[in-house]
Amino acid sequence: MRLHYLAICLGLTGCLAALPLPLAAQERSKLASVPILMRQLEVDAASKLALLRESIPAAKASTSEPEKLNDRIRISGGTWRLDVFGDGSGAEFTDADAFDRAHLSGVQASEVMSKEALEASGRAFVERTLSRLIILQQDERLVLTATSRRTEGGVAPGGERAYSAVVAHRVVFSREISGIPVVGAGSKVTVTFLNDGSVESFRYDWPMYTRTGRVQAMAAPIEVLHRLQRVSGVRTKAEVDRELEALPNLESITGPVKLGPTVELQDMKCGYYDPGFALRDQAAPIQAGCYYHLLQSRGKGEYLTTAGYSGAVPAAASFEPDTRWPEANVLRGVKNEELKGRKAGSSKNVQPVPPRPGAQGR
Repeated sequence: MRLHYLAICLGLTGCLAALPLPLAAQERSKLASVPILMRQLEVDAASKLALLRESIPAAKASTSEPEKLNDRIRISGGTWRLDVFGDGSGAEFTDADAFDRAHLSGVQASEVMSKEALEASGRAFVERTLSRLIILQQDERLVLTATSRRTEGGVAPGGERAYSAVVAHRVVFSREISGIPVVGAGSKVTVTFLNDGSVESFRYDWPMYTRTGRVQAMAAPIEVLHRLQRVSGVRTKAEVDRELEALPNLESITGPVKLGPTVELQDMKCGYYDPGFALRDQAAPIQAGCYYHLLQSRGKGEYLTTAGYSGAVPAAASFEPDTRWPEANVLRGVKNEELKGRKAGSSKNVQPVPPRPGAQGR
C-alpha cells in the first residue's frame, strides 16, 4: 500500500505564473525596510499543555500525568498522544485510531472536500480548539498557505486491478504581519482531517512576537540571489557562478532560475524568517529572509539523479547575528571550528553551511 500527499495548486511557485500577484505581495515588493521583531520568551510549557488538555476531549478525559522528555512534555492514551515542545510555543497531537480509520473512509478524487470547505473546517478547528494558543496580535492575520490530500494506492485483492483513494485532507495556515508573511517552519498551524471531518492530527508552532523599534533596509533582489548562489555553492559543492539578470522584485520569480549548470532555484518565498522551534535561537531576532528550495542534478542519461536542498538566506541589506541560521553565518564569515572552509563555484572563499540540528528526545 502506498501513501502520499498531493499538493493542490495554492501558493506554489509553479502555480504563480498563471495567477495575478496577490495584493499583499504587490505591497511587499515596494517595501524599502521592515521592522525587526523578537520572540517573547515562554516560561511555562506545562500551562500550555493544560490549556490544550481542556480543549481536546480524549486528553481532558485522561487521568495520565505529564511525562517530561528531553525537548517536550507529553500526555498520552491508548491510541493518542499530545506533545508540547520546548518553551511551550509549539505542540502536536496525533491519533493512531483515526489514522487506522482513514483507510476505511477512502473516497474517489471526485468526491473529496473542496479547498473552500477544508479552509473553513481548519479555521473552525483553530477557533474551537486552539484559540487560547494561536493568538493574533494587532496587524496579524491567519492566512491559508497550502492544502493537500493524502492518497492511498495499491493493488486490489486478487491482483486484478490497481486502486487509489483519497483518505485524508491537510490544511496549513501561517501568519502575516502588517502584510508581510512569516516564512519557514515557524508561525504555522497544520490540521489533518479524515473524510468524515474528524481530526487525525494537528501541529502548530506559534511564538509571540514583539517589536524592537529597530528597522532593516532591504537588500536588492539581485543581491539576495547572489547570496543564494554563494550558499548553494557550499551546500552542493557545484559551480554556481552563472550570471543572473536583475529583477524588479523577488516576486517576479515565477519559474525555475538557473544558478549554475547543475543547480536550479525551484521556489523562493520571502518575508519574516522563523525556522521553527526545533531550530530557532530564542535570543535571535525575527528578520527579513527568503526561504528557498533548490534542485541539483548529478550524472547523465539513465544515471541522472537529483537532490533537493531547502533553507533560507537573509533578505536585509545588513542582517543581525543568529547563531542557528547557517546561511547567515556563512555570509557573515563566521567560522565553524569543526568544519574546514572550501572554495565553491565562483572561487569565493566561504565557510561550509553547518548541518541543521534535528529534533531530539523522541
